[in-house]
Amino acid sequence: MIMWKPRAKKLMNIIILLTVLACNNMQKNQIPAALPSASGDLPQATEGITELKRGDILVRPNLNLFPGTSIVPSGMGFGHAALVVTGYRHTHVDSLLAGVQIIESIARDVSTDYQIREISGLVKSRFDALNNDNFDGRYAGNRYRLRLNLPEAQIDSILHFAQAQKGDRSAWNASKAFPGNSFNDSLVRLGLRQNWADNDTWYCSHLVWQSVFYVTGKDIDVNEGYMVYPNDLINADIFDNTPTFSGRMRF
Repeated sequence: MIMWKPRAKKLMNIIILLTVLACNNMQKNQIPAALPSASGDLPQATEGITELKRGDILVRPNLNLFPGTSIVPSGMGFGHAALVVTGYRHTHVDSLLAGVQIIESIARDVSTDYQIREISGLVKSRFDALNNDNFDGRYAGNRYRLRLNLPEAQIDSILHFAQAQKGDRSAWNASKAFPGNSFNDSLVRLGLRQNWADNDTWYCSHLVWQSVFYVTGKDIDVNEGYMVYPNDLINADIFDNTPTFSGRMRF
């Protein structure tokens, strides 16, 4: 067991607290202006979007100042990530988003019935639990659609895993799970968890990452850090475009 000195422990708590903000959704008048990137170009991406498919990942990049994050130029605010559960096709982005269903973890003060929720990709409500403006027009040109080149059976399993987490809580201290962890394995044997990747708490990009990793073994966190940020998903080379497959789109 690692024993932390008080100063180091305090610093670690600050770093982790900053990370949870990567999935906290700010109100319109609270969104900071985009900061210049430290270096590099935008990730190579196809521009525009007219279709979202089951299993697609929607991501907004986060601020590049968070400790441990990879860099996405034009990263702003606190980012977000979600999985598409039901696809849709439309030439108008707002209509496209409104037509899909997504599953996401939201860091809002709502009941646990809605902290891991399935909801339309764009819907307005005065109630936080029923409102979803995480990918609306304020972020035009700074939103990404990521797609894995996987068989439908694996896509179904990824979404099944994410949907099985409904009723859990959003939390800044959620951590990645890996196979072979003796503590998790003991909880499974006792019937307290369904599988080695099961958890009680999630944040947005963590839920996406764990769902994919559990089913495929593919690590879509580009720098494989302790925390997985929205930027880390965007930068993962598994989403690089090829002549025959469009893995990363910006819209």
